[in-house]
Amino acid sequence: MELPFLRGMGVALAAGLLAACTRDVDITLPPSEPQLVVEGRIETGVPPLVLLSRSTGFYDDFFLDSVSSYFVSGARITVFNGTDSVVLTELMLDTAGVRIPVYVGVGMVGEEGKSYWLVVEAEGKKLQAVTTIPRALPLDSLWWEAMPENDTLARLLCRFTDPPEPGNYVRYFTKRNSEPFLPGFNSVFEDDLVNGQSFDFPLDRGVDRNNPESFNDYGLFKRGDTITVKWCAIDAGHFEFWRTLEFELSGQGSPFAAPVIIKSNIEGGQGIWGGYAPSYHQLLVPR
Repeated sequence: MELPFLRGMGVALAAGLLAACTRDVDITLPPSEPQLVVEGRIETGVPPLVLLSRSTGFYDDFFLDSVSSYFVSGARITVFNGTDSVVLTELMLDTAGVRIPVYVGVGMVGEEGKSYWLVVEAEGKKLQAVTTIPRALPLDSLWWEAMPENDTLARLLCRFTDPPEPGNYVRYFTKRNSEPFLPGFNSVFEDDLVNGQSFDFPLDRGVDRNNPESFNDYGLFKRGDTITVKWCAIDAGHFEFWRTLEFELSGQGSPFAAPVIIKSNIEGGQGIWGGYAPSYHQLLVPR
């Protein structure tokens, strides 16, 4: 039922009434305790690799010239595969003047079908995680199609046959010519809706989220490109991390975006320790 005194009320008057009922609220958030953040991976035929850093408060100041201070040096990081273990060696990587400690497991490489336990001891804290390198799930084939509105561009298409067993997960990267591999904007897939099926689908070119030019001609390649796809089988915990992180990133900056809890598999900290079983596929798009 409409109240009589509101019938015909102007928008300006309504806005004025609403404004009169509001006031500024100043909330002081308590400082958050920094957590250790792991970015670690192990893939078939490649040694384990770990970056270790500290989290910062959401409203903390951040300066590019102090990036190196967020990375953690002097940690003891161990990887165990059920029979053998290795203590990772700390190396110092100099990137654009920023020195970053990188931990590498010399003497161990990833194997399909094995699980890998990670233990990180640093700054009086102990972090643990486990990941599995599944069996590789190669694509069946790649091909391309021209874009009718611009014949200098091409879309990549793929065919994939999902195994009959449910619970398969994939993360993909693409490489154009001699450029580095970049993950897709939405880089992970699961087989809930396509279990055991063969299907065709377009595959978007990977992007560098830190480089706006990477989004030019989003998802497409150029005629004359050599395209390499890195199609990686991953486990469920690894999938959930990237699924929730990419969902959060896609809504970043929107006041209407729902809050997302990023599902880390790191016990005692944040981040990801993930295994990859890659298969590589290459296609030349003629000019």
